[in-house]
Amino acid sequence: MTDLESKVRKMTWHIVADSSCDLFSLPEADENIDFATVPFTIRVGETEYTDDETISVEEMLTANERHSEAAQTACPAPQLWADLFSAPGPVLAFTISSNLSGSYNSACTAREMVLEAEPDKQIAVIDTKSTGPETVLLIRAACQLIRQGKALEEIARELIALAARTHIAFALSSYHNLIKSGRVNRLIGLIAGHLGFWGIGVGDDNGEIAIRGKARGQRGMVRFLADEIKKTGLAGTRLVISHCQNEECARMLKEQLCALFQQIVVDIIPTRGLDSFYAERHGLIIAY
Repeated sequence: MTDLESKVRKMTWHIVADSSCDLFSLPEADENIDFATVPFTIRVGETEYTDDETISVEEMLTANERHSEAAQTACPAPQLWADLFSAPGPVLAFTISSNLSGSYNSACTAREMVLEAEPDKQIAVIDTKSTGPETVLLIRAACQLIRQGKALEEIARELIALAARTHIAFALSSYHNLIKSGRVNRLIGLIAGHLGFWGIGVGDDNGEIAIRGKARGQRGMVRFLADEIKKTGLAGTRLVISHCQNEECARMLKEQLCALFQQIVVDIIPTRGLDSFYAERHGLIIAY
């Protein structure tokens, strides 16, 4: 190991993500890597929910289902990012797709705020072009690269390249948000939900959502998703499934994937507030 690599490894690295990452803590963190998140807020009627450890996902989902108007989300303010960026040591920040939210721009503004006071500060902001489980894969990759002694710029390049190879898919069984936002005709959405149809979609190369098709029933949805993942191919041996109150379906999908692909590791995690809001009750988001 060179002197530079040794010095880099001894620094305290800070991994910061917005709450779309679905993580509250990072098992891979150690004395050289810490982890923190900045929360989105979700406003349903007159009630605002902060997507941190205090949020009741069940309460937020129920309120949103009962409220007739479209709810609103707000990305973290630059100062929230800046407070975490100011800690001594290099910073790697991860945001939800810039085509879905202003979180990336907010984090970039925070980076400039901190650099004005500390011009030599090392801060990289990664636009994941995705959300939830894909961010988890990128954060885990970042930990591996840090432990290999790589410099911040090199790590950022490798993470951006990995993000381009990684895919995301989702399955929705509820259409409340899509109906209220006008993206799905109310009658069609109610009929689809009543008949048990799942909407299947993917994240495209621009970090936007594209609908791929529909499936009836949980088993049909699992087969559809598994076939879609098989057609697309895996970017590595690790997959992450985020679920909104639907661990049973997540486990069904995991079993199907493990039967299709050898030597893969599939982790299952619950969605935090923001991804619960968008995936809705029972929804799944898969990164692979």
